[in-house]
Parts: sequence; structure tokens; C-alpha cells
Amino acid sequence: MDSLIKENLESLLQETSNTKRLGRRIISLAGFLSHSEPPEHLQEQLNNLSRLLIQQDAFDALLEPVTLMSRAGQTHTLDAHAMRAMLASLEEARKQIATPEDINYAQLISWLVSLAVARKIIRVKATDKG
Repeated sequence: MDSLIKENLESLLQETSNTKRLGRRIISLAGFLSHSEPPEHLQEQLNNLSRLLIQQDAFDALLEPVTLMSRAGQTHTLDAHAMRAMLASLEEARKQIATPEDINYAQLISWLVSLAVARKIIRVKATDKG
């Protein structure tokens, strides 16, 4: 299990492209590494991140039929009013998801790394000061 955790931590630290994947890895690693309740400020951030991931999945599910219709060239079967209403609804959902929550990715990652170091899953070299 430790090697899987180490591999996921390394992937997390190298992640640069997909915030959903980053968020899922943080949530997963928090579950694997934390044997006790995280500090309250981190627990709140993890809760916000979990909620954001669920909202993003729901939005993707709403967007998928529209994308499929567009790719298949079937958008002409909807009248202009229906299309505007659907796009307005999607835009409103997107705005609700985009509402900033308190999620400090750097702080969460630092906490995860410190847990992994404490469990001797990874080692962090000390930097030379001088």
C-alpha cells in the first residue's frame, strides 16, 4: 500500500493539466494517509474540494448531451428559444460551480507530503542554507 501511496503522491506533485484529477488525488491520498481527523481548516478545504468535484461531475453530465448533439449536427432540431434557454441554464450552472470556495491546493499538498514523510513513505531532502 505504501508504494501505491508513494506513486500517487509523486503523480500528484507532477500534475499540471487537470484540476479534477488533482482534486481526486488529494481526496484519495487524504483518505489513505490521515489516520485521524485533519485539522479543522484542512477538513473544511477537503469538504469544499469534495463538493466541487461532485458539482463538476454533475455539470459534465449536463453538458454531455449538448456536446453529443453538437458533434452529431443535431442542434438544428431545437428551436432558437429552446437553445437559448438550455445554454442559459448551462451558464447558470457553470457560474454556481465557479463560485470560489476556500481550497488551498498548496496547503493540502504540503499536509499530505508531511503525513507521508511522517509515515516514512517518502523522504524529503533538507535544503542547504548557506
